[in-house]
Amino acid sequence: MRFPVILGVLAMCAATLPGARKVVSPSTSASNEQVDIIASISLTEDEVTQKLGEDAGPGVVLLDVRVVPKTDKPLRITPDDFILLAHDDGQRSQPFDPSELAGEGAMVESVKTADPGKKTSAMVGFGGMIGGGGGASPGNPKQTTVNAKMDTKSEGNPNLLKALKKNQLPTAESVEPVEGYLYFRLDGKHKLKNLTVMYRGAAGKLDLEFQH
Repeated sequence: MRFPVILGVLAMCAATLPGARKVVSPSTSASNEQVDIIASISLTEDEVTQKLGEDAGPGVVLLDVRVVPKTDKPLRITPDDFILLAHDDGQRSQPFDPSELAGEGAMVESVKTADPGKKTSAMVGFGGMIGGGGGASPGNPKQTTVNAKMDTKSEGNPNLLKALKKNQLPTAESVEPVEGYLYFRLDGKHKLKNLTVMYRGAAGKLDLEFQH
């Protein structure tokens, strides 16, 4: 019968129409002439714990990333090549080093928006949040300010630190694929469709969207 074939062709045509519904997925990718980047994101505490085998606590976002160089010239790859952007409130987070999340003397960050009385605190590291979350963003004109101080009472978590270090995306210069985890901190809840991973590395600029 030809009906299944016809239906399949119609479905494919519908998916390519301008008004076709976009798909939100925890997996994403982007590429150019120099590199392919494939990533999947874990947002909930349970998902992150399952990946690591240890509980990293609330507010930690894990990105499982694979970087595939496409030329014969070694490509320099570092965790700092990546930024996690939340479009809904303008937060911009760079990856945390494992010691910043689980080592001794973690940082306590206070995030305050322009709304009176709206203030949240979270355990974060030295370099994770880019100051002020980038300020206001389209659709969210509220300014965000960030203050941080050392938590001298934090004794660290050796088991978590070991798991974070073991799986972290390494800094490398390679012509071969390099993969590992990146650890970000986002304050509050965010829908996957509002998140973008920005690559700003030696191979240029790429944006990895979770809504396709």
